[in-house]
Amino acid sequence: MSVVDLSAPDDPAPAAPARAAVATEPPFADLVVAETLAEAAPAWRALAAQNAVATPFQRFEWIDAWQRHVGDPAGQRPLVVIGRDRGGAPAFLWPFVVTRGAVTVARFPGGTHSGLNMGVWRPDAAAAMTGDAVRDALVRTGRRHGIDAFAFTRQPRRWRGLDNPFATLPSQPSVDDVPAVTFPAGTVEEVLRAVMTRDMRGRLRTKERKLEKLDGYRYHRIATAEDAGRVLDAFLAQKAAHFAVQGIPDVFAEPGIAAFLHESCRTGLTEGWPRVELHALEGGGEVIAVMGGVADPHRFSCMFNSYTTSENGRWSPGLILITHILRDCAERGLESFDLGPGAASYKAFFCREPENLFDSVVGVSLRGRAVAVALATMAAAKRRAKESPLVMSLVQRLRRGTAGGG
Repeated sequence: MSVVDLSAPDDPAPAAPARAAVATEPPFADLVVAETLAEAAPAWRALAAQNAVATPFQRFEWIDAWQRHVGDPAGQRPLVVIGRDRGGAPAFLWPFVVTRGAVTVARFPGGTHSGLNMGVWRPDAAAAMTGDAVRDALVRTGRRHGIDAFAFTRQPRRWRGLDNPFATLPSQPSVDDVPAVTFPAGTVEEVLRAVMTRDMRGRLRTKERKLEKLDGYRYHRIATAEDAGRVLDAFLAQKAAHFAVQGIPDVFAEPGIAAFLHESCRTGLTEGWPRVELHALEGGGEVIAVMGGVADPHRFSCMFNSYTTSENGRWSPGLILITHILRDCAERGLESFDLGPGAASYKAFFCREPENLFDSVVGVSLRGRAVAVALATMAAAKRRAKESPLVMSLVQRLRRGTAGGG
């Protein structure tokens, strides 16, 4: 570990390794930077034991599995910033991965598979954190560790009633938002009536009666390692088939992703909180629909979903599965549910509360500041393109033509 010297002048020279307290009373006395997840693990677990605020994607076990299977082989090195209070206890933790090259950039881990990104915050520390303190800590860490820029995407402005301190940095809306739903107080049936319209519930119930005629039809949240492997294999095959038809590169075929998911869907099952939770509809000898996501006692966040390419796919099994998952989440006392980043018409049937995610880029070096402008410009252009029905229609036509060899 290294300690960022908070008393050093804010200039381009590397900070000295001495430790010093901050005179202006920020919520931390020093910053410790861990360059392995193992070094950061004690602070991470201490914060978790204090019910620190973070999304399920910042769970240590999720990031650890992703890093071993995907991050390390891709050359993304961990860099975890830990702020400690004057008693030496961790006040916050920022998990980053660093990609070195002509321009060295630090990001949140998980890539596109992490739908929501933020630090791990003790509420008192987050409340006391100022924008200047956030930026100063990032810049000093970047200079000490040779980082040109920090690029942060898909961040919620508020989480579980906590204002995200990173929202004090200059920002812009994320390319994709996450639609969510907050469960109202009441019985499970009252929750479902509030989330879905009466017409939608009726239509899906009619369609599910068609599936119920299949031998062995059932919904289940996966509880055994054997079922996890079988259902995940079905998902990977279904998703590959759908991507091929649409002419979209299969992100689940990228190096290490399948291994990451296979480990994450099995580990933690015996405790009832796997790193990645699987839900499925099965019947007629096949897996009809699958959804995987991360969950904690507060939120279920969808990571991926798919449905069969067989005739059973015409009965909207993906939507029916969502209704079962909503019921399961409500029965477990979860507070909210989301369907992951990106626009899709089916999401509005269940989730009508945008998270209003934002991106922020902090340039450290001269090159980093130029990269920050370029990244922000490209993201804004991509967001405008996605908001244009004409552009998206042309993109979809091109994809289908490519997939069909036309």
